Amino acid sequence: MTTKKLILGATIAAISLLSAVAAHAAPASATSSVNVRTGPGTGYAKVGALSAGEVVDVKQCQGSWCFVDRNAGTDGWVSKNYLAAGNGGGGGNKPDIPFNFGMSVGPGGPSFSFGIGDAPPPAPLPAIAKACFFKGNNFTGAQFCVTPADNEPVLPGGWNDSISSIRLQGGAQVTVCKNAWYGGACTTYSSDKPSLGSYNNAISSYQAF
Repeated sequence: MTTKKLILGATIAAISLLSAVAAHAAPASATSSVNVRTGPGTGYAKVGALSAGEVVDVKQCQGSWCFVDRNAGTDGWVSKNYLAAGNGGGGGNKPDIPFNFGMSVGPGGPSFSFGIGDAPPPAPLPAIAKACFFKGNNFTGAQFCVTPADNEPVLPGGWNDSISSIRLQGGAQVTVCKNAWYGGACTTYSSDKPSLGSYNNAISSYQAF
């Protein structure tokens, strides 16, 4: 067999094998409700949640986290502890993704590689900068969110003197004031505030940036 035929045959075999591997994208099901995040850890932003029994395709795993492809909803990272191998949703077995393929054909021949389980994770989606205001402590109750450059010199009646906690993400900051039109005492927050101390139920205007 000539070298060209050998290379052609190896190429065809590799493509066929890659297609077969790609078709086996490790199905799994959620054993209970679990958050979907932009990266492999609780420090990454939440982008959705799996419901108990939801079936997904596991693309890769890193440590105790797996990247899942959802039929409905945003794809992202889920704790492996809440996934069961297969689509039955039972047993509590952590999904195993063994697919790895490598090939080399002699001097000057083609070289192929393919991996899922140990592949580097995709870059996490950047968190959207925003500030969210809550009527209750610890980010509870009614809420509204704004993006940087949003200002409110006079909070509407339903929110005036009614804010009790503030959550910030994506590098957003906010200056809050006790009086309308940024009057009276003011302070600037650059991190989450589950309670506001003397500013609790005392904010009448804000500037986000």
